[in-house]
Amino acid sequence: MVYIREAHPDSILYVAREDGTRALGVVAQTSTAVERLKNLQQCAALLQLTMPAVIDRDDNAVNRAYAAWPDRLYVVGMDGRIAYMGRPGPAGFKVTELESWLMANVR
Repeated sequence: MVYIREAHPDSILYVAREDGTRALGVVAQTSTAVERLKNLQQCAALLQLTMPAVIDRDDNAVNRAYAAWPDRLYVVGMDGRIAYMGRPGPAGFKVTELESWLMANVR
């Protein structure tokens, strides 16, 4: 997962605290890599992600290259080429479609 710029800045959502509890908080738009990393860590903790996750840099190169905003699903093959490209989200964010593709194509 690549965390790009915040899709819903200033939204009030549950955020993870350092003590492991959750509390309502404002998720701000980021302007630095440090802020973006903090948002990613909050997201990963709340969603209990088990997959690797990284941030897009301040120049938003991944977002631009993959037309990722606000969300998009891709699979990049071992050869570095795009093997699966979902449609732009949120309407095109189809996890079950990706799951079916993975079941049919990954061994």
